[in-house]
Amino acid sequence: MPTFATGVAKQVSIVEEIAEGVSPVTGGKYLRRVSSDLALGKDTYESQEILVSQQIRDARHGVLRPQGTFAGQISPGSFNDFWQGILRNNFTAGIQVGPISPTLALVTGPPAYGTITGTGFLTAGLRNHDVIRFSGLTAPNVALNGLNIRINTLSDTVITSRDIPSTSTPGALTGGTIKVVGKKISIPPSGALYKSYSIEHFFSDISQSELFVGCKFGQTSIALPATGLVTFSSQVIGMNMIQSPTQQLTTPTPTTTSSSLAAVNGIVEFNGVDVAVITGMNIQLAGALGADPVVGSNIVPHIFQGRFRTTGTLTAMFENENIFNTFRNEVEVGIHLMLTIGSGPSADFVSFVMPRVKLMGSTKSDSDMALIQSFNYSALENVTFDATGPLTTFQIQDSLA
Repeated sequence: MPTFATGVAKQVSIVEEIAEGVSPVTGGKYLRRVSSDLALGKDTYESQEILVSQQIRDARHGVLRPQGTFAGQISPGSFNDFWQGILRNNFTAGIQVGPISPTLALVTGPPAYGTITGTGFLTAGLRNHDVIRFSGLTAPNVALNGLNIRINTLSDTVITSRDIPSTSTPGALTGGTIKVVGKKISIPPSGALYKSYSIEHFFSDISQSELFVGCKFGQTSIALPATGLVTFSSQVIGMNMIQSPTQQLTTPTPTTTSSSLAAVNGIVEFNGVDVAVITGMNIQLAGALGADPVVGSNIVPHIFQGRFRTTGTLTAMFENENIFNTFRNEVEVGIHLMLTIGSGPSADFVSFVMPRVKLMGSTKSDSDMALIQSFNYSALENVTFDATGPLTTFQIQDSLA
């Protein structure tokens, strides 16, 4: 009885290439996926001759076009290669400040928050919207160690955060070290890294391998539903596909084990205020790709990457005119999404920061139930809007990267 390939036996792995279009063969990692439909396409063309027979006499194949879409559920530490390829940069480890002994003060709300007063925060490399954790604190604030603390506003001498528990004790935070959690990545202002990847589909039940080389990532969509898992899908374009009866990436590491992100676990900051009215959000990371053929080869010599655009949509319950007025008055705002794998104050997370956003359109629904506002937006390079924030259009912070 013949054996047929099944999806559950299909193993997908990825490795960064040193030379574009040349697989390193070893290394890489297995990918968690919802779907990966990469396939070998080709340009095709048909004879335009008009013949006495009134029939088509010839049709030919042209340039190879490996392409498809990879879709996954976002979880901390799982998709570093995709984020690095999409954002044309490397993850960098979060900076550490200390040991220091800043002073903590609590402010009653609403909203309640804490201020941490010290010196050299900006100089050391902290930035607005960073998520930090303390370590090494001694009594009476040992309980602050390890908590996720967002920097909501920042100067060189003051950190303000709405995540400091009201049960904390004001006064000196003795012996504390501040560390930006995990790693961060953003679109660089210069020196973009044009990375390429090999992606293998190994059909283990029939021992067949399809290795797509020279892959780059284009249009990418991140979806955050009001309830449900946070997902992404990314356009993939490659240069060639190599077939083999054996697995070609021979030593991929196992998949990560972190939980998938659910949109209900996390915090949305809009224009400096934590909001609980957003019913859905979509982020579009559009990195244009071009694969121009050349005479004498059925493989493109290079995949070009053009300008990078970040756009999206968000929907919100109609509570007041605050969000709408940022559109009406063309007010630029910051958006920070911190999504965690659970509700605990130390949960692992992925954070998305768009420090300079402009709403570009607005509509409202009409029904007998909750009225929903819909907005489309463009994120812009943060040159001068938020001087203490990341100087980029889009940033990711991943606690397990």
